[in-house]
Amino acid sequence: MDTIRLRLDPWPGDYDGALQIEELLEQQAAEIDATVETSTWAMIPSRADQSRPEKLVFVDGVRRIDARVLGETDSGEIVYGMFGSLAVGAVEVVASKAVIDDAIVRRYLVLGSNHCPDPEAFQIGDALITFDPYSTADTAPTGPMLALQNLMRSEEAKLAEEMEASGACVFADGPLNYFSGLKHGTVGIIKRLHQPYIPSSKFALLSKLQPGERTPIFAILDGKYDRYAWYLRLAEPRALDYGVAGIIRLEVRTSVGIEEAVKSASTSAACLPAFASDPCRDPRSPQNLVPVGALEQELRRRMGDSMLIRRGIEKRLYETVGHER
Repeated sequence: MDTIRLRLDPWPGDYDGALQIEELLEQQAAEIDATVETSTWAMIPSRADQSRPEKLVFVDGVRRIDARVLGETDSGEIVYGMFGSLAVGAVEVVASKAVIDDAIVRRYLVLGSNHCPDPEAFQIGDALITFDPYSTADTAPTGPMLALQNLMRSEEAKLAEEMEASGACVFADGPLNYFSGLKHGTVGIIKRLHQPYIPSSKFALLSKLQPGERTPIFAILDGKYDRYAWYLRLAEPRALDYGVAGIIRLEVRTSVGIEEAVKSASTSAACLPAFASDPCRDPRSPQNLVPVGALEQELRRRMGDSMLIRRGIEKRLYETVGHER
């Protein structure tokens, strides 16, 4: 196999970082059934007798491109790669107390075109920073970032499944595509409405929803990740906002059954509006729930200082260049 030499891509690591991976996933065709809960398409209010589960858990993860690299092989092939970090954790909410569980931090050196790199490690102060090797078949410049996103989502799914097994009511950030078990009742929260799924005649109901009100459940049937979904308003939009501002989509796998899906929808309507974030504190409000925002902040802290890590990567690559000469 060709020897591969890594060189730094000087562009900032976060360039193109706003790419929404879930937006790509949602472009897949799907059959929609808007009659699985009721034949009448009208708002459903939060139930007054709905109590909050004893333990709520919010699972989320963050990722960071520490440095982009380009690989050069003896045969002249250009390989796209990156040094990337991810962190995944959970917030447990019991009564009025929220606690962040121990988070996991992973670091990877990802190369595309099926090239498997060697692990890289360097010292920053007393800490040994290690990037594990990971290979993806993707040959596109975005391939390594997509691979890091997939690694993060897989870790989120694993943690959510563990939390659910402990008896908690679990809400996970993002779609449920990465969950291994079809019977899991974890609820996925999709904060950005890239694709309406339902026809415009039904989508118009969203603008009329009040906080705590939801749409009926509808089925999204794509043959691979079949799920039940519903829209829920968390908070009133401001006068200048688009009518569906403050609305999230939630989903569970269809394999849990429609009765369990209705229970999850009722729980979400009764609980989640209380966690809506304030626009003065979070630009992604109100969809980025307060426990999730706090978790993300802590996860970024645990990933370490991005500038120090990038300098460590640059120093390591410089040493490699010196050995090649």
